[in-house]
Amino acid sequence: MRSLRTLAALALALLGLAVGVPSASAIDPFPTDGIMTLSNPNFTVHYDGNDNDATCKDFTTEERAGDIAGMLDRARTFYAGMGLGWPAPVPDSDSHVHVAIENFGGGCSVYGVIPFGTPQPLTRWDAVLEPIGGGADNIHLNMGKDGLKYPVIAHEVFHLVEDALAPGVDQWLQEGTAEWAAIRANNAAGGFGVNPDRTLDCVGTRCGDTEYDKNGYPGWMLFEYLAERYGDGKVKAVWDQAAASPAAPGTTDLANVLPSGTSLASFFNDYTTARMTGNFTMASLAGSRPQLYANVPVGTTSGTLPLQPVAVNHLAVRYITLTHGSDPTQPCFAATLTLDVTIPAGVVSTPTYYANTKTSVAQPLTVTGSTASITVPWNTCAGSPSAYLSLPNDSLGSDGQEFTVRGSVDVDPNTPAAPSDPPPGAHVIGTPISAPTSDPAPTLNVYAPEVLHVSSKTRVLRFVVFSSGDGRLGAVLGSTGLGSAALRSGNNDVRFVLPTQLFKSLRTKSSSNVLQMTSESPSGTRGATFTRRVVVQTPPKPKKKTAKKKH
Repeated sequence: MRSLRTLAALALALLGLAVGVPSASAIDPFPTDGIMTLSNPNFTVHYDGNDNDATCKDFTTEERAGDIAGMLDRARTFYAGMGLGWPAPVPDSDSHVHVAIENFGGGCSVYGVIPFGTPQPLTRWDAVLEPIGGGADNIHLNMGKDGLKYPVIAHEVFHLVEDALAPGVDQWLQEGTAEWAAIRANNAAGGFGVNPDRTLDCVGTRCGDTEYDKNGYPGWMLFEYLAERYGDGKVKAVWDQAAASPAAPGTTDLANVLPSGTSLASFFNDYTTARMTGNFTMASLAGSRPQLYANVPVGTTSGTLPLQPVAVNHLAVRYITLTHGSDPTQPCFAATLTLDVTIPAGVVSTPTYYANTKTSVAQPLTVTGSTASITVPWNTCAGSPSAYLSLPNDSLGSDGQEFTVRGSVDVDPNTPAAPSDPPPGAHVIGTPISAPTSDPAPTLNVYAPEVLHVSSKTRVLRFVVFSSGDGRLGAVLGSTGLGSAALRSGNNDVRFVLPTQLFKSLRTKSSSNVLQMTSESPSGTRGATFTRRVVVQTPPKPKKKTAKKKH
């Protein structure tokens, strides 16, 4: 066994060796890269490889530059593969399209120059095209915003396709179709903007409340509607028209590709109806509802609706909703709704009504002269979804035209109604509303006739309810609460004993004999409401016995 002194000497020797060996994390000098390039067969990407540039702040790794080159080629390949005959982007003299990855806030140029006159500040933009002649462009991508994301890259690549076909056409046509193509290339949902009432052919700061609206990007939905209605080739046909008639406005190019007998006005009117009903095959648009300009409460008693003036610019539309009752604890009844819309002189328009209920379809108002009218079934139930009314201005150059919406409702208090079911899968464009975190109320089927008869002797109201789960059934007769009955999954024999005092107020064909039954979850979340009428059944008077004759 070695002595302790020997072991100590060995340990010191090993420690000395460890100190003398260079660490694996030691850093030797390596080159500081400057402006670098990376190419694939169609694109050359220029980027700054200097990670110590405190001025430009546009450092990009080779790996990231490779990602960008791949996305550029992916978009180019997708457009070529659509089978529509889109031309390839026009390359520079070296057979490549040049792309610069830059920080627009750093004031440095990696390749080429952002065109003089580009609106300031440059930091506002995701990307900028630099025309270099002959339909060719350089692309400048802003790493300081979303310029390195695929939706932006696909959008810019389609601008190259457009410039190869017909440079300098109306910007709304360029932006709307580029966004449409990028959404197709990305196989993803597109934006809706927040200004459905924006003019179709408007691009600029005046054209909306968001950058998306101001860019004219919401126009992609019109081109998606054009493609779904007539085929993708119609979008290409619009650009063929633009190439054939460079001086013509984009609206003329669009009008010229529509089938014989379909005017631009009627096509635009149909598009505004599709936006209102969500009548699209694209998943992100199917069942969607546009943001609203105004809401008109119809009320729960017979009368006239509040007068609603609505100004609409050319090739724009505004939507209003009409709401049913607001108090779910009140009885609801069948009604008839009449709407009259005054169309401004010289404006082409077909206002359209949409009940927004299950199986409902859009109903164009009947236009006679300058008035459009419709009469439709209605109810006063608070649970019914709001109906929609579109007010499109299909004209090309008539702005600030004021429509006037008038209406009346005729309520039948003798006909109880139940809330209408909304269409499946509907989603409204606008401010998101948080979903409830509580458990939903069970779904019910009420097995009872429209008129329930209650014996004046027992005062028992009895019926059968099928419930999809546990919960409670709240009941209100007229304005008197009857409490709630427990529900279990399956059929339930529900009974309520009516208060004696309530009998005195019940009258046939009176609103006080309307029974409302509301589904409730165990935590109190309210669900659907059902209505029935209640009639007091008085037992027949006993017949007088005939006295027997004495013999």
